[in-house]
This record gives sequence, C-alpha cells and structure tokens, in this order.
Amino acid sequence: MADYTEQLNQARTQEKKDEKEDNLAGQIGTINQITNVEFILILLLAIAKDVLDWILLFALGLGLFLSRITNLFVTAILWIWCFSRLHKFPTKRFIGSFSIEMLPVIGDLSPTWTIFIVTIWIEQRIYLPKLLKRASKSTK
Repeated sequence: MADYTEQLNQARTQEKKDEKEDNLAGQIGTINQITNVEFILILLLAIAKDVLDWILLFALGLGLFLSRITNLFVTAILWIWCFSRLHKFPTKRFIGSFSIEMLPVIGDLSPTWTIFIVTIWIEQRIYLPKLLKRASKSTK
C-alpha cells in the first residue's frame, strides 16, 4: 500500500510540473505573435527617424532642436508599440536607446532606434523559438 501512495504522489508532482511548463510555453507563444509586416512597419519608422537625424544634423542650430522634438514623437510611438505588443517591455534597451538618441551629435549619427527594433526582431524570431523547442523537449 505504501508503494502505491508513493507512486501516486510522484505522478501528481509530475502533473503539476508539466502544467507549469505548458503554462510557460503558452506565455512564450503569445509573445511571438508579432507579424513580419508589423516589424517591417516599425523598422521603417525607425529607419526614417535615423535618416531624418542625419539630415537634420546638417541644419546645425535648428536641426539639433528639431531632432529632439521628432525623437520625442518616435519614442512615444515605440513605447506604445512595445508596451501593447511585446507583453514584456525591454526597459534597459529602450532607456539606453532613448538616452543615446538624446545626446546632441552622437544620437544623430547612430542608428539607435533601428538597432533597437532589429534586436527585438532577433529576440522574437531566433531566440524565443529556440527556447520553445527546449521547453517542448523537456516536457516529453
């Protein structure tokens, strides 16, 4: 009788463990629902902002001011997109990108927002699918 109780407890523990892993895989799967079209649109916005920075760099005094104004608008758009679509806000990368963009000449020369979007794309398309494969192998 004692052996049967032990086996039953082990089976219950394994079921709870499997449930937690399935829950994690389900959460990761919902993060990965961003389409390529959406990434392309956001990437085009980031590229347009970085190109505009290069153009405004040559309009010395007024260009530096206009670059900061456009940066605030693009930051707001990207913040709303990240907050609503990613389900896990990349805080360090976002604040780092914003800080670099606000530096007077360095922010105008560096394609910071483009790099930010590309890193999110890499995380979504390459890193998370590998994590999902590992999670599904461990449940089998």
